[in-house]
Amino acid sequence: MKSTDGSSKPRIKRFLELMALSFIMLVSCYVYHNYYTYQSIKVVVKDTPSVEYGSANYNVKEFIEEVEGNIISVKQDIDVNKLGEQEVILEVKKDNVVKEVPIIVTVVDSVAPVIKVKEEKVTITQGDNYNLEDNIESVLDEIDGDISISSEEIKEDSVNYYSINYNDDINSVGDHEITVNAVDKSGNVSTFTFTLEVVKPAPQFNYGINYNVPANPVGNDVVSIAYSLVGMPYIGGSNGPYGFDCSGFVQYVYSCMGKYVSRSSYTQVYDGVGVSYADAQPGDILSWGYGDGTVTHSALYVGDGLMIHAANPSTGVIVSSVDGWLAGSGTTILSVRRIQ
Repeated sequence: MKSTDGSSKPRIKRFLELMALSFIMLVSCYVYHNYYTYQSIKVVVKDTPSVEYGSANYNVKEFIEEVEGNIISVKQDIDVNKLGEQEVILEVKKDNVVKEVPIIVTVVDSVAPVIKVKEEKVTITQGDNYNLEDNIESVLDEIDGDISISSEEIKEDSVNYYSINYNDDINSVGDHEITVNAVDKSGNVSTFTFTLEVVKPAPQFNYGINYNVPANPVGNDVVSIAYSLVGMPYIGGSNGPYGFDCSGFVQYVYSCMGKYVSRSSYTQVYDGVGVSYADAQPGDILSWGYGDGTVTHSALYVGDGLMIHAANPSTGVIVSSVDGWLAGSGTTILSVRRIQ
């Protein structure tokens, strides 16, 4: 019988060599596949991905324009309470190959400061020493906190300040637009506008002022009668009932209430009790004239800054704004008289 030892050994060796080669090829294929799979995994982000400072929730996938593979987790996230560029590391899987892909996300501050004022319209008297800053309640930024008024000349690149600006003479009578501009550390700008109303000073009365004077008991009735006569003609020297001059109108209205008032503007300035215009009440007599004390006109105050009077032959009895008459007539209020 022949032995098989000699012929079987070469075959076994050959078999083992083939097995080893197959294994090497298999491993090489595996490594090659995984390498190119790993290399093919990519994440393309949208232009300049950003998150607003302090955002409670955000989805990183919103920043992704294209992904080769599947995002399985966020291995490293950003701190939304820290401004600037930060790195987010994503775990992306493809064909059982996992790759960590970093992307850059910027935490930004795009919220402008909030400006609050005490009053949207401030009224002062011409000549008053008023500080516009007193009307600023707060200028607050969510990130930077309180913002102070600029104490220096503002440069183009200045930040974290607020300023108060206007384009006209705020000491002149009228309404003035006051603009508050605020800039935070990130350069966000906010603007708020309020109105400064400057009114003429109260007239200087020359015929005595009394305080705590009781109200005119028939004041409201006087006003009602005065309104009923609006449109009646101006007739020089007449005290009604079909026409009036200025003092005749005042006398007639009070006579309808059984109250005595003298006939002339020159004497009506002394009738009743003198009060300040600031305390004027409906039914009070307004005596008009020049700064030297010369009396020229009489009218009845009817409240809300209005008066009724027999103005002139062209207009007859009309309702006028006291401020308007002050501005246009060239005269001032010499006295306010209250009939008791």
